[in-house]
Amino acid sequence: MVAIRSLPAGIAEFERLTGVKAVVGGKHPGRGTENALVSLGNGSYLEIIAPQADAPQLFADYEPMRTLDRLTIFTWAVGVSDATAAAAALKAAGLSATPPQPGARVTPAGERLEWSTFSLADRSIAIAPFFIQWSSGTKHPSTTSPGGCALSSLTLRDPAIARLSAGLEALGVSGVTYAEGSSSIEAMLTCGSKTVTFRSR
Repeated sequence: MVAIRSLPAGIAEFERLTGVKAVVGGKHPGRGTENALVSLGNGSYLEIIAPQADAPQLFADYEPMRTLDRLTIFTWAVGVSDATAAAAALKAAGLSATPPQPGARVTPAGERLEWSTFSLADRSIAIAPFFIQWSSGTKHPSTTSPGGCALSSLTLRDPAIARLSAGLEALGVSGVTYAEGSSSIEAMLTCGSKTVTFRSR
């Protein structure tokens, strides 16, 4: 999830960097944000997220988006097929989870997408992902968004990286590089002949 203070600006910047134009996904009710999407293949996708232009107030965790003048990694997500089983696996690895919360949005074409998300209860691991289970009747964004990019690498750094990596490995998460250090996320995309790296703030 890469954030910026204006969705049109984010779409334009991503296209300039990669040659790929993200498709507008829709607005998030009650959160004050809207998004655009690009498929990364293999069941993954990149979400450009920004405050709605007319939103007087954002979901509290999203307020920092208003200050971002370039695409910046805001957080990331791990898709799970069974939220209950995933939470149990995390608990067995020493990490407790919050209760799942439902979410939904309507696409510009009028299609309703539904999901549930949960997070780690321990908020001290700053670069921990949230976890998402898509509803069975919902088309996964990676299958409906423009292609042309692939995730080449994802690097996570955190003082508590050993705890986080143990939990993610228990879920079978692969393709991630873990390192101790100041909290940061770095993702490299390959888009045809172009390579671009996004970083957290």
